[in-house]
Amino acid sequence: MSGTRDVAGRRYAVAVLEIAKNSGELDTWQEAIENLDALTDNPAYVEILQGDGMSDDTFQNIVRRVMPDISTVQINLFRLLRRKNRLSLGPSIQSFFKELLDDEQNVARATVTSAVPLDESQTVEIADKLSTTIGKKIIVETRLDSSIIGGLVIRVGDRLIDASTRGQLGSLRTHIARS
Repeated sequence: MSGTRDVAGRRYAVAVLEIAKNSGELDTWQEAIENLDALTDNPAYVEILQGDGMSDDTFQNIVRRVMPDISTVQINLFRLLRRKNRLSLGPSIQSFFKELLDDEQNVARATVTSAVPLDESQTVEIADKLSTTIGKKIIVETRLDSSIIGGLVIRVGDRLIDASTRGQLGSLRTHIARS
């Protein structure tokens, strides 16, 4: 997400999730919201799409080129956002929608930072252990940071597990300073 998260984006995301659940079309709505994000993640795109020279027909043609199978309800959301000059909320809507959909599907996302690349079996093992601990399906994103020296730093939502060598050395330093 390139922009900031806006409370109005959350309201739209909540409404879209409700529509998606009621229609049984979570996957197609997820794709539509991802495409909305792609169309609106650059302020220059938003300016062009909301510009006075852009007709509704031209706007719909552009959206249909990006998403040929878009439903009438989905394109009407895009048109509503354009008419209300709210297309810039696209990245915010997508971010909140992803978060709400994860909650709906009992999924949590974990960012695992390590000093060296993790292989797939290690990533699966971490996901399984986190899943058992947290009680949700875990999707792991890995990152590299050589400054942690060794071990792992895991973030799941607002939880942080610092099992890095750097973190342990910092704790040891604090403990020694208190003694």
